[in-house]
Amino acid sequence: MSDSFIYNSKINHVEQRSELSDQLQQQLSDLQSISGTRDEWPQHKRFAGEAEFWMQVHKALLGAAAELPDRCASLLLLADDPTARKKHLTQLSQLGGQLIHHAHTHHHVEDHHFFPVFQRAFPKLNHHLELLDGDHKILTQSLDQLESALSTLPAVKADASNLSLVMLKGEELLRAANRVNNLFKRHIADEEEICIPAILQL
Repeated sequence: MSDSFIYNSKINHVEQRSELSDQLQQQLSDLQSISGTRDEWPQHKRFAGEAEFWMQVHKALLGAAAELPDRCASLLLLADDPTARKKHLTQLSQLGGQLIHHAHTHHHVEDHHFFPVFQRAFPKLNHHLELLDGDHKILTQSLDQLESALSTLPAVKADASNLSLVMLKGEELLRAANRVNNLFKRHIADEEEICIPAILQL
């Protein structure tokens, strides 16, 4: 891919950008003019199928990523109820594990199937695909951080003996969950703007 694209810049890095850069948006204009706006995508004759499924997967990932920080915050409020903490931790671990697994699976399909297809069919998307590839690398790091935080939560017995450790690890988990949530919101919004118009024209 082109050496002129710099992912680690303020306008491109997923943790610094607030939208796609003007240059990337301009390069999408031809695709978007044919495929319509986001509100018009569901009426497109090719929406049912891969485009709709892709957006359903994204919706599920966004939902889980948004729920996880709320559950982490709730854990920190359960100081006086170790039994409830134990149940909450089990549910939290399940939700986090499912999110990590589904995100990695979805990114693998994108990286090894969809993105190569887009690159061949739409050469103008090279920089956009570099952007998404960079996002995926950052997301992988954040998901690994989340997985590590989940794995270090101690087993919780029905007493308060390890409360301070649970709270410390719970705060670490909350930070990791918030990062994942913020990354997913930015990445998925931009990825759909890039990829759904492409899918609708394949």
